[in-house]
Amino acid sequence: MRHPLRDYPQISIKPESLDGPIDFAALFSRDAAVHIEVGSGRGAFLLSEAINYPQINFLGIEWRRGFYRYSVDRMGRWNITNVKVIRTEAAWLIEKHIGEKKR
Repeated sequence: MRHPLRDYPQISIKPESLDGPIDFAALFSRDAAVHIEVGSGRGAFLLSEAINYPQINFLGIEWRRGFYRYSVDRMGRWNITNVKVIRTEAAWLIEKHIGEKKR
């Protein structure tokens, strides 16, 4: 029997909460390199990387609602602190909130 998927606010990012460029140091509460995975699926790779490289912050971007929910739940159950997951369209997120400032 499957367990119900939970949202972990310390892991999930809501797109509507973003305003301008993402401040990754504030988002993760530490200053570290950030690796981004587009299409993070159910989070198996993110989990493995986060465990093996605790000095790196990871951002998973997933469009499919079910995969996003599973990934957030997985990170929460493992108490992973160096991963954040967002459900959105990757090109939009990169252009509006990650890419370099246009002058």
